[in-house]
Amino acid sequence: MRKGRWSSFINQKLQQSKLSTLMVTCFIAFNLLLVSVVVWLAYQSFSAVTFAEISKARLALLNESTRRGFDFITGVTGTAYGLASNRELSNLLETADTGRLAQIHQRREVSRILDHTMVVSEGITSIELYTDVFNEVTVTMADRIFPVDTIAHDSWFATLEKADAAWVPLRENESGQSLVGYAQRIFDSRGGTVAYVLIRLSRADIVRRFADVPMVLDGKVLLVDTAGNVVMQMGRVDPAGEKERADRRNEASTIQETGEAVNSSSSIIDSAWIQEHVQHGADGYEVVSGQPGGAQLVLYSRPAMLQWRLVQTIPVYTLLSPLRQAGWQILGIAVLGLLCSAVLAYLFVRRIIRPLRQLIKRMRQLEKGDFDTRVQLSFTEEYAHLAYGFNHMASQLTTLMEQVKDESRAKREAQTGLLEAQIKPHFLYNTLDMIHWRALDYEAKDISRMIVQLSKLLRIGLSGGRLFIRVRDELEHARCYVNIQSERLPFSIQYQEQIDPHTRGCYIPKIILQPFIENAVMHGHPEEGTLRIQVHMHEVEGPHQDIVIRITDNGRGLPEGWKLEETCGIGVRNVHQRIQLYCGKRYGVQLSDRESGGVEVTITLPRIETDEQLNLWLDGEK
Repeated sequence: MRKGRWSSFINQKLQQSKLSTLMVTCFIAFNLLLVSVVVWLAYQSFSAVTFAEISKARLALLNESTRRGFDFITGVTGTAYGLASNRELSNLLETADTGRLAQIHQRREVSRILDHTMVVSEGITSIELYTDVFNEVTVTMADRIFPVDTIAHDSWFATLEKADAAWVPLRENESGQSLVGYAQRIFDSRGGTVAYVLIRLSRADIVRRFADVPMVLDGKVLLVDTAGNVVMQMGRVDPAGEKERADRRNEASTIQETGEAVNSSSSIIDSAWIQEHVQHGADGYEVVSGQPGGAQLVLYSRPAMLQWRLVQTIPVYTLLSPLRQAGWQILGIAVLGLLCSAVLAYLFVRRIIRPLRQLIKRMRQLEKGDFDTRVQLSFTEEYAHLAYGFNHMASQLTTLMEQVKDESRAKREAQTGLLEAQIKPHFLYNTLDMIHWRALDYEAKDISRMIVQLSKLLRIGLSGGRLFIRVRDELEHARCYVNIQSERLPFSIQYQEQIDPHTRGCYIPKIILQPFIENAVMHGHPEEGTLRIQVHMHEVEGPHQDIVIRITDNGRGLPEGWKLEETCGIGVRNVHQRIQLYCGKRYGVQLSDRESGGVEVTITLPRIETDEQLNLWLDGEK
């Protein structure tokens, strides 16, 4: 129902709108839809291609950063190996047969070697030595030599016991800096482990290695070791893009233990994700959705020396920010073009509509009676045809006016004759009405009823000259006839109707029931003394949707050998011929004897509900 109201509302608004408004609106709507679809498709395609190219360029940059940034590994591992293979250091760690004073001297020499190595090595935060050979020596000055128990409980120490050297994550030191270190075992002359050297690197030292590569620290960069464990995080997500790269390079974050997520902002980009998605020895990128800050572009470089690599995450929103600005500029240009096209469309439509407005103006003059008005021919063929048709119509109106005057004169004369012809039935109705009231004056109620029934019978029979009447009127006509006959016949008449309510409003030829009821009354002569007449009317389902009328009585039945084609009676044959004349050969009347006595009349008619359908039948189009 709501849909119907909306449809009616739209139709009403369209009917009230001007053609120029509709044309301009449709043009703007079509262009807006076309521009929107084209801009959206172009933006999507361009975004996809640009995003892929940007991702490839960022991946190449990340690979270069990995290669150049991990050059320091050679120096760190070389420093550790140099200390492990230093014969002087190995000799100083041999304290089995020396006294306490000699051990103090040896410890000072070891500390000197560590300080010297620290000075000559670039980019190293500290060098520490863990050994138990000097546990009995008491020192008065702090140095870089500690007992093995200091690191024995760290998670990475068990890994170091299985290898000669390893990169290890470290806890924060006293300065609060997050560190990563390289541990190397030092063997004595008998092949046993005599000490552990640990080279510490601060996060600032590592970040400084990548500072010369532009944009490498956009977003967040994870330092991943050989097993895919996150050793360190560099950088921090900055969606607004308002902080300088120099500030990002100097940010600090907490060093995490191997296998744990770097921090809560890392979300699902952790060791488990890296081990699952990153292929061994290959680089690539992937878009990960479901992040708290939106979709993230995850890039992972090819492994550098020692099979370490960098994993970088960049918010897609930040990455495509320049592209969105370009998209807004393109959209602005499209809107400007749409506005210009709307103005041009308005001017063009206005020029196209001008001849129509002139035609409407001349038509209004014609409505006021100015038949001399004319329309100038337009420059387009269609408008020229309209102008010619209007001018030809206006020129014909004068001739038609004269014809109308002549026809009006003839019509008045015909109406006069028609009124004279109508005086006769009108006079008859008035006469019957006068007899009716006269009979009431003499209290002759039976005569009054017969006069009323006769008046109805005549009115329905004439029906203003119509050939078809409603079923309810035909039934009323039959009842009037039965009531009149009941007053004059010596036997009683029991008249019954069984009518389908859906058929009462349908059209049927008039006076088709009365002839058969009259035959039953005149020729039936029932033996039981009461004449029973029943009228059944119903619809027949099928492709034609016919109406079937059955009239039955309890009279004597048809004469032996009676046939409809050979009957000399006027009423039955007249009804049959009229039905076939108006409705076609498949419709008509059939009469037959009933098994229980009497006659059964079957009348088949088409279902005609509306005046339009009736006109089609009368015109022969059905």
